[in-house]
Amino acid sequence: MKDFFISYNRFDKNWAEWIAWTLEDAGYSVIIQAWDFRPGGNFILDMQSATAETKKTIAVLSETYLKSAFTQPEWAAAFANDPSALERKLIPVRVKDCQPEGMLKPIVYVDLVGASKAEAKQKLLAMLQVRLKPDQEPDFPNDHQSSQANSEETPPRPVSFPSEAISPQATSRITKIKIRNLEQQMQTFEEEYNAAFEQLQFTNNAVGRKRLERQIQTIEHALTDVAEQLDILLG
Repeated sequence: MKDFFISYNRFDKNWAEWIAWTLEDAGYSVIIQAWDFRPGGNFILDMQSATAETKKTIAVLSETYLKSAFTQPEWAAAFANDPSALERKLIPVRVKDCQPEGMLKPIVYVDLVGASKAEAKQKLLAMLQVRLKPDQEPDFPNDHQSSQANSEETPPRPVSFPSEAISPQATSRITKIKIRNLEQQMQTFEEEYNAAFEQLQFTNNAVGRKRLERQIQTIEHALTDVAEQLDILLG
């Protein structure tokens, strides 16, 4: 059984891959769609296997992730196995400004918004520790109260990583129209995906299930194409 399944929306693929790379570089094992779901495989079965054969699920939180219909079953599976969060099977990692609601709201998330690369790596790996007791005795507070009161230095503002800045090209009117149209296509495909997935749950006929699975895979490919076009326009 592997350590982590990375659940993410396509708009956050760069964050998901960076998280997966950082965890594997630290010696953990990871399943992520971008690397492990290969052509010729069955997307539904691959997703089922990923959620069932990993110890924990990392939900890469953003506004698009929270609004996406087909990411919900991914984190819901981990939540159902640990509703009280005693085993921390679901670990949310916030990478863009958003506010989790509903059942996700009370779960403490790792916040990488505005963090530098070094800070993000430190926070990500620290989340895996059961307790964050420092190696050395903390400074006695009274020794630094006076110096802190007199200090007028402003701490440096962290650099976001990966960058969320939009390129100058994306500021043009034509580009904005293209982005809006692609976002509408993404929403339509997500609705079609969700409807087909729900229908699959209630279909027992083998021929009907095969047809729905092909339909879901077609929608998946279309979603990937749209997401790639959006990635290019958003820089």
